[in-house]
Amino acid sequence: MSVLAQVDAVVLPNGVEMKYHEWAGEGPTILFLHPSTGYGRMWEWTVDALDGRFHAYAPDQRGHGGTSRPDGSYSAEAYADDLVSFMDAVGISRAIIVGHSLGGRVAQVFAARYADRVSALVLVASPHLSNFYGTRDSAQVVLRNAAATLDHPETFASKDEALAFMRANWPWSPEGEHALEHRIAHNFEHHDDGSISPRYDNVRVAQGLAHLSDDLRPYAAQVSCPVMIVRATSGNLPADKAEAIAKFWRDARVVDVEGRYALQMESPVALANAIAAFASQAGLQ
Repeated sequence: MSVLAQVDAVVLPNGVEMKYHEWAGEGPTILFLHPSTGYGRMWEWTVDALDGRFHAYAPDQRGHGGTSRPDGSYSAEAYADDLVSFMDAVGISRAIIVGHSLGGRVAQVFAARYADRVSALVLVASPHLSNFYGTRDSAQVVLRNAAATLDHPETFASKDEALAFMRANWPWSPEGEHALEHRIAHNFEHHDDGSISPRYDNVRVAQGLAHLSDDLRPYAAQVSCPVMIVRATSGNLPADKAEAIAKFWRDARVVDVEGRYALQMESPVALANAIAAFASQAGLQ
C-alpha cells in the first residue's frame, strides 16, 4: 500500500474547508474525484497500482468526508467551482481529471468550464444515461433515489450494523469485505460507545443526486481534451449506449474494465492500467 505523502486541508475563497489526500509521484498531476457517499482515500488502491507514475490528489468533495457541508448548491457546477479553487490553493495548474459517478459529473462540467486546467478526462463507471437521455421516467427514478438517501441512518450502533446496512443497500457493488472494511475505517466517525456515523451528509448527498437529471450534453460539446469512458462490464451502462454517448465529445473512447460500479476498489489494477495507457496515448507521459 502506498504511504500517504500528505493529508491536509485548505480553505477555499468561498469558505469551504476542503480535506485532501496527496501521493507524491514523478509523472503528471492527476486528480481523483469520488462518487456520492464516497471519500478521497477510496482511490488509494488505484494510486498504489499506478506505482508513482503520477502525482496524485484526491479531495473529499463538499458534503463528504472531512470537507465542509455548506448551505447552497450541490450541483456539478458548484462542485466544479470548488475544484478550480482547490487547484489554485494547492498550486495545480493543469491535471488529468478522473471522476467516478458524482465525480464524473463534476469532471465533465469542469473540463468544459475550465478547459485550460484539464489535460485529459477519465469518466469511471459513468456517464449517467439520465444526464444524456433524460426522460420523465428517468427523472422520477432520479428523484426517488435522491429522496431515499435521506433515510440513510445517521448513526449505527456498531460496526457490524453498518456493514449489514451496506451489504443490504449496495448489492450492486460487490466490492468485497476488504473494501467495506476500508469504508468503515476511513468514511465513518468512530465514537467511544462503539457507535459509528457516516462522514457524508445525507441531505447534501440527496441534493447532489437530484442533479442526475441535468442535461450535460452542452458541456460535452465544449470539452477539447481527450476523454476516456471507463465502462464497468457488469454495470448500468450498456456497451452500445457508452459508444453513443462517447460521440457527444470531440475526442472520446470507451474502455471496458471488469466490475459493476466501484472500479477503484473492485478492479484497481485494471483501472490503473487503463488510466496509464490512456495518458501515454494522449502524450502525457
